[in-house]
Amino acid sequence: MRISVPSLERKRSVVSSVDLTRERLLDAAAQTFSRDGLRGATTREIARKAGLNEVTLFRHFKSKEQLLRAVLQRGLASELAIMDQHSSWKENLRASMEKYAYHYYAHLEKKKGIARAFLAEAQVLPKSMQTMIADVIRPVRERLVHILTDAQQAGVVRNDVNVECALDAFKNTLYAGMLRQGAYLPRNYSTETYISTVVDIFVRGIETPSS
Repeated sequence: MRISVPSLERKRSVVSSVDLTRERLLDAAAQTFSRDGLRGATTREIARKAGLNEVTLFRHFKSKEQLLRAVLQRGLASELAIMDQHSSWKENLRASMEKYAYHYYAHLEKKKGIARAFLAEAQVLPKSMQTMIADVIRPVRERLVHILTDAQQAGVVRNDVNVECALDAFKNTLYAGMLRQGAYLPRNYSTETYISTVVDIFVRGIETPSS
């Protein structure tokens, strides 16, 4: 049986409406998690901020944990997109690392409240939430480790470098720098200078010396 054009249009309209509602909930959740923390945020407040009722929220997301998972996955999607351009990492390691670093820092800065909550609440979150967060983050971390391991096998990164450890040090430095900017003592340099310096130190430390 052939579906009429009006029926298809109605179906698209319903799908579009569902997507828009989902995005409203994710936006509201991200703002609420940033302001109230991962434990302090409530589904009631998230629904209120989205201009919806809690019943609608639970139609889309069964729990606060599921909502947090979706917020994290949405935030990491663009990071994965940058990683997928991995052939350029072997061709120009410095430029690729700098592009990634700027994106990572800007994303953290935009979600500063959530970034602080992750650090402050890491040890006190329910075990199920800790496991969920690890499950979401792990594939992204493993992807980046794979990219630099591939560059190492291509001779771009030194053979004696522990890639996983080096990447943790790199990302932790950016993370800490974003959280501490302007705290107590003013910076006498720009954010761009900070990121470029971190990338420069990192790349100089792991790249294979040119003969």
